[in-house]
Amino acid sequence: MIREKELQAIEEIHKASMKILSEIGIKFGLDEVNEIFKKHGFRQENGRTFFTEEQVMHALDTATKEFTMYGRDEQYSININTEEVNYTPGYGSPMITNADGTVRDAVFDDFLKMANLFHMEKSFNVKGGIIVQPSDIAAEISIPAMVYATIKRSSKVLFGIQGNQKDQENIFKLLEITFGGKEKLKEKYRYLVLSTPTSPLKMDREALYTLMKGCEYNQPIVVCSACMPGSTAPVTIAGAVAMCNAEELAGIVLTQLINPGNPVIYLFASYGSNVQTGNASIGTPELIKAGRYGSLLAKKYGLACRCGGGLSDAKGVTAQAGVETAMCLMHNAYYKGNLVQHSAGILDSFATMSYEKLMLDFEVIDRLANYMEDIEVNENTLALKTLKKVAETEGIFLNQKHTVKNCRKAYIPQVSLRTSLPEGMDPNEQLYESMHKRMEKQLDAYVKPELDPEIEKQLDEFMLSIGMKQEDIDKI
Repeated sequence: MIREKELQAIEEIHKASMKILSEIGIKFGLDEVNEIFKKHGFRQENGRTFFTEEQVMHALDTATKEFTMYGRDEQYSININTEEVNYTPGYGSPMITNADGTVRDAVFDDFLKMANLFHMEKSFNVKGGIIVQPSDIAAEISIPAMVYATIKRSSKVLFGIQGNQKDQENIFKLLEITFGGKEKLKEKYRYLVLSTPTSPLKMDREALYTLMKGCEYNQPIVVCSACMPGSTAPVTIAGAVAMCNAEELAGIVLTQLINPGNPVIYLFASYGSNVQTGNASIGTPELIKAGRYGSLLAKKYGLACRCGGGLSDAKGVTAQAGVETAMCLMHNAYYKGNLVQHSAGILDSFATMSYEKLMLDFEVIDRLANYMEDIEVNENTLALKTLKKVAETEGIFLNQKHTVKNCRKAYIPQVSLRTSLPEGMDPNEQLYESMHKRMEKQLDAYVKPELDPEIEKQLDEFMLSIGMKQEDIDKI
């Protein structure tokens, strides 16, 4: 239930965001975009564009807010709305934390291995993005290479990557090949286009190229304002949220000027910051609290949103990682973050991904799904007849037919330990062994989704043409 105090707060934050947009404005880093605003009568002064509340609300009324995303295999389609929760992989980490706590650069093999694990996890019907940043793929082709690998390794809904103009052209060429050409691609929502403003109150060339290309293909635009209070935003939560909200709304207005009715998602992220060092901090209650108000603002506008994620500042798979991640994911489930980015595997303030934490985070998500389900209340679940029998005979429930019939519906963890351990056995060692067993089981069960041989051939040839090595293509 949303409390009255929360409702009052989001109204005040909304008013502040309107004031930011009308009095401070947004700086857009492309002349072409500034011309679009000029053509539609927006006030522009000193390189900044200003918005009236009427212009913002008209864009929100125009945007498509609820829609279906289609995987390459349409059994994995998902609904985007203000109620359903959809999880996406970790995103952006350049390094891997090993089981022994050491850290190394992520490589393409890590990207592919994690792609397989996310494909096998039933809670994830969205795949892609920068699962990890592979250090052994040339920077100039790494973005299309990751999209290409995701297309071939999974048939679920595709999550996008922001990049420069050439990156976006290459990505959409891959999508055209996969889905039958530009016009065919425009018919269905296949690819979530991530466009991130630069705080405070700017949208740079990469964000704008990405947004414009997505609108050209009628694909959903995920506007993601990601600020750091005290560094790239006011240090106070209310000020940071008001600023992020203004950036979100400005990006959404632009989508509707380019392609009226284009689907949009409100991807809110206000990270904590350590003002002593200037570093990001993502395991803090402040991040979660800011996400709460971001979620409520999105609901006010009728938009699907992102808040939360499986986030932690911990340097390894420790108790700290468990506390921070569980708190973030619980908040997300409660406040209905509809597209949950960075859902699993993240450590050290986005710096690393961990295979072991990936397995634990999958279990946290499973536990939350179980918790959020309503219980059934009927004659069978109330079990009054069984209770009467046990009470009158002074028996036990363990040997009752009702228990045998219903016991398998209880939650069973895939990783966590519940049975007794032999004396002297290290519980942490056993937990790690359990994580690795689950991981090996998923990897062994992975089967590469079918892809039309002619489409696969065209994808391979295109990647060769832009400079991908044959040995890396052969890995996929």
